[in-house]
Amino acid sequence: MDLLPCVLINGPLIVLNILANLFYIFCMVCPHGRERIKQPLKLLLWTLICCTLIYLMSVILMFFSGMSDNVNFAAYLLGVYTLSSSLNASVWLNFFYYTQIVPAQRAVFIWIKRNIKAIIYCILLADRVFSLFDFTVMTLTRHTLDGFNRNFTTHRNVTLISSTSSFETKLYHAYDICSIMIMAQSLFCLCVMVGSSGATVIYLHRHIRRMIASGTPCPRLRSQMRVTITGIIQGVIYLLCAVFSLVHLFSLKNSNSYFSECILHTVITLYMSGTTVNLGVGQAIFRRRAADVWLKAAQCGKVLL
Repeated sequence: MDLLPCVLINGPLIVLNILANLFYIFCMVCPHGRERIKQPLKLLLWTLICCTLIYLMSVILMFFSGMSDNVNFAAYLLGVYTLSSSLNASVWLNFFYYTQIVPAQRAVFIWIKRNIKAIIYCILLADRVFSLFDFTVMTLTRHTLDGFNRNFTTHRNVTLISSTSSFETKLYHAYDICSIMIMAQSLFCLCVMVGSSGATVIYLHRHIRRMIASGTPCPRLRSQMRVTITGIIQGVIYLLCAVFSLVHLFSLKNSNSYFSECILHTVITLYMSGTTVNLGVGQAIFRRRAADVWLKAAQCGKVLL
């Protein structure tokens, strides 16, 4: 299979995304001035950045390794695990900003806003547990089926085949449960993303109209609009990536065509690119550090010239 067209399409974007996310890690470790990020925003950013970076590196390993099937399968599992974590982290980052921008009026939303830190922690922990379960089922399914095929070919032992088939059936059931849970989780996250983005847009639209009518300035309006715009963009690209991934997973799972796989990787890479740009635009800690680096580079350029 010729990987050159897929590499030429995704390669430059993957490299740029890796460099950008490494820069974000530098900003988090060495913030500009006395800037500090509070929890749970810090945890969400670390999860999103690190999972995106690991996913991109796993794609490079799959494309360029040329290693054994086990290494490629491990890279595939790592990519699936980190992609799911990256997608979910972007959802709850959007939801977190919704709770910070839109005033809570009902009792349930007041409770969510007061306990947002604990809620985010619990959600991310549950996501890790589910991903670990999915990771384990996929690994056992692969090795059990490989072992069953070898034993069937070598020994032709009816008792061995019967006992193995029983365990294989249980694994198939567990795999089906994982597929249903992935579908349910994806639909739930999609509803949270669309709902939080839509509610934030509606609130800011009404808020701006009230400010204009009363002539009252709002010092935080600019930052809120920036976060809202990046949230809308994130919601759109998340919707496209999630829908396409689900269609590919459940409708085209029996198709191993190179074209469909290349399209899937391209869609995910474009999603990662949009997410990376949104982080740079939406987070003040990244913008200020980038401006500081640019200013120092310009000063060094003037000295050298």
